[in-house]
Amino acid sequence: MASAPVRPQFSKLLFVSLFTVVGLGLPLFATADPPFVNEPADVSGVAAYVGAYTSIRIDAGGNPCISYYDETNGNLKFARKSGGVWTKEPADNSANDVGWYTSLALDGSGNPHISYYDETNGDLWYARKSGGVWIKEPVDTPGDVGRTTSLVLDALGNPHISYLDYTNMDLKYAWKSGGVWTRVTVASDGEVGEYSSLELDSQGDPHISFYDQSNGDLLYAHRQNGTWDVVVADVTDDDTGLYTSLALDYLNRPHISFQDATNGALKYATKIGGSWDVVTIATGNTGWDSAIALDKAGHPRISYYDAYFGDLMYSRKVLGTWETYFVDSNPQNSGSYTSLAMDASGRPHMSYYNETSGDLIYAYGPAEVVDVAENQPSLVPAGFTIQPNPSHGGAVQIQLANRTVGQDAVRVSILDVTGRKVRTLALDGTGAVTWDGRDDNGSPVRAGLHFVIPSGGGTRTSQATRLVVVR
Repeated sequence: MASAPVRPQFSKLLFVSLFTVVGLGLPLFATADPPFVNEPADVSGVAAYVGAYTSIRIDAGGNPCISYYDETNGNLKFARKSGGVWTKEPADNSANDVGWYTSLALDGSGNPHISYYDETNGDLWYARKSGGVWIKEPVDTPGDVGRTTSLVLDALGNPHISYLDYTNMDLKYAWKSGGVWTRVTVASDGEVGEYSSLELDSQGDPHISFYDQSNGDLLYAHRQNGTWDVVVADVTDDDTGLYTSLALDYLNRPHISFQDATNGALKYATKIGGSWDVVTIATGNTGWDSAIALDKAGHPRISYYDAYFGDLMYSRKVLGTWETYFVDSNPQNSGSYTSLAMDASGRPHMSYYNETSGDLIYAYGPAEVVDVAENQPSLVPAGFTIQPNPSHGGAVQIQLANRTVGQDAVRVSILDVTGRKVRTLALDGTGAVTWDGRDDNGSPVRAGLHFVIPSGGGTRTSQATRLVVVR
């Protein structure tokens, strides 16, 4: 049986990473804010390995569901947590080595649907659970097809899958309708199609991000009115576009996370107003296995593997600035094959693989402040001032010009970066208040990023500004 790909070596020289990142002017890294909870979802045991090629989704009850590969037994597995207990089962335990490159979707009834690769025969397969029984069927079989799969369900519950035709090095797309699978080649110019990620827009049209190995480019394909349009999303001479992950916002605009292999960087691309905007989020042999998800306001969150340290990382864009956190930074090599999903409350959920122990791991963070994350300066009330900012823990003067108690803003709430409210203060008749840097219990707040939010009438507004506390 073939084993999962070997990951690069890593180091734990944490202080070097922090110095390098800050020195380059890239996003500041933090270790425990917001705090993440990590727990094993499937423990392999001695000399056994389970948990590669993960894919996570959250069901209607807020429970995490994960598809993944059992390398020891060569099986496709599925895990769900309910009532605080993980239930694991094989979704395909055939004699073949199956379960590579899994991609999971849940239908309206919470039933799992999984696309995956049969490594023994080089075939693309699809499995779904109905009435407590797993039903499996081949999707594409001639040649070596089915690597790097990506699965979504349409409004009728029909499966759609993008994948790599390894024999021809082409990007392919398959969908099932009326009980029949249809397969088409999307791109075939050179060696293309690896690391594909698929989404359907509000009209049911497919969008796919993928890697052009021949030219080292990130490509983006969109089918509209039956015609595929394929463009380069990151125009550069570097080898870029690996480990792509795609999400569409409520306006059907693409957001893509991916790796720049030349510079060992995690990058992010989005198309707004007809042009692509590409930024670098982190550097240093990082950005492996990136996974992107959007919060309810359409703001990007990305999980990825830092191969230099062997850590799972999480980046989010807040008020126009990328902030990056360690999700799992234990001394072991943990964080590869990561997948990310956001629940209805804005809480991030991640599945990933601990390569040292050979276990499937699950992590989740706190609910995030959706209505604050990435407000543009134009949304901040005119005359909304905070002095001093940064604060060194002393008195902070907060002033809302032209806002009085009789108008819409009668108080301000102060939230920490996790979205937890630490203090609520009433404004005086001039719209001002002094904060002493303490929470509602009288304890000094922790250092770090905070948000000051005007509120009134029992409802918090969407207007906010940032306050940094330094101690």
